[in-house]
Amino acid sequence: MAGKPLLVTLLPSSGVDLGRWLLAHYGVDYTERPHAPIFHVLALKSWGQGKDDYPLFVHADGKTRTAGCLQIAELFDPDAPAEHRLLPDAKAEPNHAQQVDDIVKYAYWTLGDDVVNWSYWNFLKHKSVVWPSLTTSVPWYEKLTCALAFGTIRTLMYKGLKLNQGVADKSLQSIYDGWDKFDAMLADGRRYLVGDRLSYADLATAAALGPMILAQGYHGMLPNEAKCPVFMQKVYKELRQRPTGLFIQRIYDTHRPAQLLCI
Repeated sequence: MAGKPLLVTLLPSSGVDLGRWLLAHYGVDYTERPHAPIFHVLALKSWGQGKDDYPLFVHADGKTRTAGCLQIAELFDPDAPAEHRLLPDAKAEPNHAQQVDDIVKYAYWTLGDDVVNWSYWNFLKHKSVVWPSLTTSVPWYEKLTCALAFGTIRTLMYKGLKLNQGVADKSLQSIYDGWDKFDAMLADGRRYLVGDRLSYADLATAAALGPMILAQGYHGMLPNEAKCPVFMQKVYKELRQRPTGLFIQRIYDTHRPAQLLCI
């Protein structure tokens, strides 16, 4: 008898939080199996997947696998009620489909990488701040290893992501530039980024940029703002109050289904 689908995740990843959001949006019941950074690569390898194939959705048959957020959306969107579909039809709505694609490439892939660079460079300097994001509900041996070898894991993550202060500073500037662009886009009073209804672009943008305002409703165990360094708190507060920050939180507040970490 088939069990529930499984979501194999890197716990704090914004891409993973988008995957959680998509499954909740489509009403898919599943069990999450979260992993700490580096350990997630081993977990994915055990499923025959590459290091970047997360979130990994393992179907109820225990064999069929769907890797990545867009692929998850493409799997469930066609069978969703019309009002719940997130992907515009490229033939029926070519302009909207192209706009969604362009926004996702910029917000999710370009700015999303900048968010990762700035966040990890700064968070990993403070074990107590980042600890819940790395270890909540991961297997006990991963948590133990993180406790005993945090410095080594930090070094490996810095090396793997090619991070240094210069990269982090450049990424923060790119994030501010991105906020300027989205602020300008939202200046016409639009409720959604593309057209007059929720789309994949809205969810992808909110999830990718959500860590920059410590968005309420994000399920990746973001750090406690009060424990963050003062300069990071200043960035969060500034970006949160701008139109793009308000948009991100509104999308979470309005469209994130009530959900606990499904573990």
